Order: sequence, then structure tokens, then C-alpha cells
Amino acid sequence: MKDGTIIGTSVPVKFDLGGWQHAVKLVSRSDTPLVAKFEMVPKNTQRLTPGSDRQKELLGELEALFFANGFRTITVDDIAARLKCSKRTLYEIAPSKQELFILVIESWLERIRHLGWQGVLQHDDPTKRVLAYLEPGVIESRPASRQFLADLQSYRPALALLEAHQAQRTKVLMEIVEDGIRRGCFKPFHSALVAELFLAAVNRINEPSTLERTGVGFSQAFDELYKILTTGLFLKSDE
Repeated sequence: MKDGTIIGTSVPVKFDLGGWQHAVKLVSRSDTPLVAKFEMVPKNTQRLTPGSDRQKELLGELEALFFANGFRTITVDDIAARLKCSKRTLYEIAPSKQELFILVIESWLERIRHLGWQGVLQHDDPTKRVLAYLEPGVIESRPASRQFLADLQSYRPALALLEAHQAQRTKVLMEIVEDGIRRGCFKPFHSALVAELFLAAVNRINEPSTLERTGVGFSQAFDELYKILTTGLFLKSDE
């Protein structure tokens, strides 16, 4: 790494983490591993980022509560009772139940992206990078109930966050795939098409009706998608 730059094609990608917007430039060369240049600028937000240890603890408990129940069927009174805090304490974190839900969504998605980047930067092999980048999406989403996903899909501000998150992750995935193709590790498929197919599959998995029709859970669906993406569907002759 030189001057904060990890080598990889010059494509800016932005993601949010901890109240900051991170601009990531992937730079790629045929003889060097994929790396990223990180720039940080303040994130434009009117929402209070929980700062105290107690607020961070409450945010974690709130995430577990929303993951299990969604947000539409519970009230602020219910939340305060479950978290054993006052409503005033909740309103110090965000001004409404909807804003609390958005804060949880932001924290969850930011964590997935951050852990994905941490995983990518620990490996040189493109195959391991793909798996390391995608794995946090599976692990961090396992607690999400169908009610949570249904509420997320039906609440436009939350859905917009999810769509932006998926678009950002697809761009990064495309860069990882392109790097693997250049280095002779992947078959020369169209990287943008691979990324778009991945995004389309993710969108379908995020629909509760898809899970109901297939009879599989959210994490299992992602696990199988990643296996199809990385190992293919057809058995080899020696398997």
C-alpha cells in the first residue's frame, strides 16, 4: 500500500461508515493485486449518530428488536419497554420510530460494506476476495425475519437505502471480477453482466414472496446464491 492507495481500474465507489462518506477508488493493473484508495468526507445527514456507549448499546438492541419484529407493528412505547429505557432516550437518538428504523438500516448496511472491504483487503486471490466480500452480507443478515424484510420493502426510505447499498456492492464486485479476469483467475465473462445478474438475484431474494414460494430462509438463499456464483451449477465429471 502506498499513500493509502491499494492497486486495482480507476473507478470511484462511495460508501458510508460511521457518519462519514468514504470515497473508494479501485485501481487495477495486470501485474498487481486489486487495492483501494480511501478518502473520507463528512456525510450530509440531519440524523444524530449515536455517540455515547449507552446509545450504541441501545442501537444494537434496537437492531435485534427490529430484525425480529419489523417496525410497523410495534410502538415507541413498546420499544422503550423492551429496551428498558425512556422514550426521551430514544428520541435523543432519532426523532421518530421511522427514523429509528432508518438508523438501524443504515448501521446494518454500513457494517456489511465495511466488513466486506476488510475481508477483501486480507486476500490476494480474487476468488477468496469475492467470497470475503460477499460473506458479511450473509452473516449480518441471518437474524433478519420475513417481517423485517417486508417492512423494509414497503417503506420507501428504507428501500432506497437498500437499493443504493446493493448498487455500491455490485460496482465493487464488478471491479473484483474484472481484476480476476485480468489476472487469469476467472473465465472472461462480461463483468458488468455478472454484477447486474448478482444484483437482480439479490433483489429477488430480498422479496418475502420469493422466500415463501421457494420455502427457504433468507440466509440459506444467500448461501446458495453465493455458491452458484462462485462454483457454478453443473457438476464436473469427477464429482
